[in-house]
Amino acid sequence: MLRPILIFKIILFFFTLKLFLNMAIYIMGLPSLSAKEGNATFNCPPEVSDLLYVEREKYLQKLREVEKRERELRLLEKKIEEQLNALTQLSSEVEEKLQRISAIHDQRTKLLIKAYSEMRPAKAAQQLMNMNREMAVKILSQLRSDQIASILSAMPPEKAAYLAEALSGYPPREY
Repeated sequence: MLRPILIFKIILFFFTLKLFLNMAIYIMGLPSLSAKEGNATFNCPPEVSDLLYVEREKYLQKLREVEKRERELRLLEKKIEEQLNALTQLSSEVEEKLQRISAIHDQRTKLLIKAYSEMRPAKAAQQLMNMNREMAVKILSQLRSDQIASILSAMPPEKAAYLAEALSGYPPREY
């Protein structure tokens, strides 16, 4: 009679041998899961093998679709990055042009202020009364106080008060 330990060792030996052979088969190359490919090394029913084949094909199709979408996304990402770079460049060009326009505008405003500072107060008052309020205030605010006083004194009192309030920075009052 065989001892139980000896029987256990024999079973363990055969199990280890089977495991080793399966690992060797796996390392040499994965066997096909389908009987349709003619390389069926597993003992499985044809129905299961066919089902596995169909599922494998579905999986491979989805994998191809995912890879295609990833390529499309990379192309879209590249296009978006190019457009973003173009917009950034365009934005910097617009900003530069706006700064040049602002500089020209400031230069022209200074020239206009100089002209009003050299003008006779009565003539300057007449022109400032017919001018846009914001522009008149901008011009007056850049003049010396004696020039402002001369120009405002040459205006009708209502218009002079209106511009004086605007010069103070307070909102105009309703009378």
